[in-house]
Amino acid sequence: MKRITFIGAGSYGFTYKLAVDILHQEPLLGCELVFMDIDGDRLANLKTLLECHCQRIGYNGKAQYTTDMAEALKGADIIINLVKIGMESATAKDMDIPKKYGLFQTVGDTCGVAGISRGLRTMIFNRRMLKTAEAVASPHTVVISYTNPQSMLVTDASAASGIPFIGLCHSVQGMEGKIRRMYGDVAVEIAGINHMAWVTKIAKDGRDIYPQFREDVYRQHEEGARPDEVAFNFGSTRVDMMRRVGYMVTESSEHFAEYVPYYLRTEALIKRYDIPIDKYQWYNQHKEGEYRELLRLAAENRLPESAQSVEYCAGILSAMVTNVPYKIYANVMNTGLITNLPSFACVETACFVDRQGVHPCVFGDLPQQLVPMCSMEINVHKLASDAVAYNDRDYVYWAMMADPIAHSVLDLDQMRNLTDELLEAQKEYLDGYFMM
Repeated sequence: MKRITFIGAGSYGFTYKLAVDILHQEPLLGCELVFMDIDGDRLANLKTLLECHCQRIGYNGKAQYTTDMAEALKGADIIINLVKIGMESATAKDMDIPKKYGLFQTVGDTCGVAGISRGLRTMIFNRRMLKTAEAVASPHTVVISYTNPQSMLVTDASAASGIPFIGLCHSVQGMEGKIRRMYGDVAVEIAGINHMAWVTKIAKDGRDIYPQFREDVYRQHEEGARPDEVAFNFGSTRVDMMRRVGYMVTESSEHFAEYVPYYLRTEALIKRYDIPIDKYQWYNQHKEGEYRELLRLAAENRLPESAQSVEYCAGILSAMVTNVPYKIYANVMNTGLITNLPSFACVETACFVDRQGVHPCVFGDLPQQLVPMCSMEINVHKLASDAVAYNDRDYVYWAMMADPIAHSVLDLDQMRNLTDELLEAQKEYLDGYFMM
């Protein structure tokens, strides 16, 4: 592996974090790092951060910054996809237009009508990127994608290109970390779909401690846990769902509320479960503030030390170079991995990485009560991907019809009108797709 290319490298702080992780890995220090973004100012900010970090650690490796995607992809052995097509302006439309129809969302990056809208413009971009990579990248290139909506993008990329396309998230690491802070060294098994993966096993010294986990979470939730209690922020919808189906979902409570038709249907439910509408706005402002502070410190040559993060990326690249196996959870196509989910699904499950690439592990059956919730989203992912594959706005409408939140709030005419309005609002990012 010689050339690692970041596409959408102007991401707030995230590119910097991944690059620092890579520079923590000795086997990767000889790699060339290439950073591409259409926004030159964002690239300049990233360069400021990385040059400060590299000077501090005494690293003199080669780095390239460019606004030309074909140039960045030329010879790339690994492509790290971080794009956010349309940035905050497009995201605001994804969230605000549905409000006129009485449809409220929290983050809107993975599912729901906002996730569909984001997915369409991103799948269109990814197809262009993959076509370029097929022409100019290394014949053995692999895409590692951190871009949401993960499941739609992996589903579509697998249909559009032979380039391996692996989706990564960090909700699994976050959940594993919380459980281990509660009980120490435990064995945890997780499987499902992105942002709706389920903890199916928690064992300590060979003993099933899931009953204890449930009891501890319920108690702390009911009592109003103190901040020093590590389970204090599992959140209302996740705890409620575990009471009903017996298993904890990995994604945050406010985000999980968007994936099922039970919590956002009415204002009374939103209030009952204390769901923060438009949480994405707070998150974006928070990350912007963090990034600006890093830039200020870098300009003063006072950039703080950066520890290895929980992200899998650097570990994957190191395993590919050293051939030392590395376990991750990744979003991959369901080639018989989760046996009671559809074969056309993108699933999130355990994988091992070595020099030969990413090897998903067979999980078997999910508990059956979890399957309908995952399947609702899987059908949306497939319809949205087909919309791009066939360039057919009817498939967009059918994806909206299948979305569990949309059909719990809107009638069919409202869903059709909302589809038309979102496509019109985002047409500058759709490359001529879905025109009437």
